[in-house]
Amino acid sequence: MSDSREPARRSAVGTTLGWVAGALAFFLLNFFLYQAFGDGYPVEPTSFAAVLVGAFGGMAVADRLGERATKVLGLALGVILAVATVVVFLTVT
Repeated sequence: MSDSREPARRSAVGTTLGWVAGALAFFLLNFFLYQAFGDGYPVEPTSFAAVLVGAFGGMAVADRLGERATKVLGLALGVILAVATVVVFLTVT
């Protein structure tokens, strides 16, 4: 890959990481709220809204971070995936 396309590629990867990290983080937050409030909590509409807001929020963070987005959001996504794995494991068992 040529050097002239490298910043554009990093920007696209950073934006993608922002979408995934933001959506997953807000989805986990919504799950914790559901666990706190119980069966009366409206899961479907709040899950949709959480993923939507999280994805666009993550994209905004990626745009604001610029070239550092790949490193910062990559690390954040790794931590969020680890937390999600632990939550799933504890919920299923």
